[in-house]
Amino acid sequence: MVTIAIVVSRVEALVLLSVLEAEGIIAVVSGLNHASVEVNSVALGHRIWVPASQWEDASAILRESGADRDWQFSEGPRRAVLRLIGFWLAVYGGTMLVGVATGALAFWELAYLPLAAIMPVNPQGRGDFYLVADPA
Repeated sequence: MVTIAIVVSRVEALVLLSVLEAEGIIAVVSGLNHASVEVNSVALGHRIWVPASQWEDASAILRESGADRDWQFSEGPRRAVLRLIGFWLAVYGGTMLVGVATGALAFWELAYLPLAAIMPVNPQGRGDFYLVADPA
C-alpha cells in the first residue's frame, strides 16, 4: 500500500475514497471514523492508501476528477462563522454589560468577553497528493 493523498477534511477523504472505489480501485483511509478538530487530527490528516499495483490508475482517476487542481478557500463558511461569533458576542457581551450595570458583575470581568469568541472550527486546507507523473 502506498500513500496517494493526505487530506485534512474527513469529507474530502470520503469523497476521494468513493471516487476510487467506484472505478474499482482498492483504497483505504486512515482514521476514517475519527472526526475531530483536535490538533492531532488536523495536523496528521487522513491518509488515503492504494495498492502499489493500482497507483498509476488511481493517479489518473484523481487527476481526471480534478482533485489535484488549484484549491481556493471557501468564503461561505467563514462568513457564517463570523456572523455566529458576532451574534454570540453581542448576546454574551450585552448580558455582561447588564450585569456590570446592575452591580452583579465586577467591571474587570468584561475582560473575559474576547474568550467567548474562541470556538473550534473545521479548518479548510489543501490536501497533498502523491500522484504518478502525468504522462502527457
